[in-house]
Amino acid sequence: MKQLHTASNIAIRVLERRLKPLGVNSSQYFFILKLHDDPGVTQDQLTRADSRHQSNVNREISRLVDMGLVVKHQAAEDGRRYELTLTKAGEELYPKVKAALDAQERALSECLSAADGRMAQGDFLSVLHRISQLDS
Repeated sequence: MKQLHTASNIAIRVLERRLKPLGVNSSQYFFILKLHDDPGVTQDQLTRADSRHQSNVNREISRLVDMGLVVKHQAAEDGRRYELTLTKAGEELYPKVKAALDAQERALSECLSAADGRMAQGDFLSVLHRISQLDS
């Protein structure tokens, strides 16, 4: 279990390094992707789509608004709800965030190739070890 925890932490740390030059972090990239794919989604819908608590979603959306990447519009049919869209800057950031995530996925997939299509316990531990080496 320790190796899984270590591998997870390192994978997140590597992702943070990929995202840092873009000015976003691993808590924010999901919202850039989701708002690109589903413009006009509400904060409530985002909370249901993600596993984070609503206060965390609200905080990250507020940060993205402050960064000029997201704009909130009061919903026409319900003034209590806000629809979210990416700004021009947010849309311009999207392909860069996507490229960083694609690079992360490729790196993690290379670690999985250590198992050669098998997934016995030893192979899984080998994968976790290779992921943990990404931070080296």
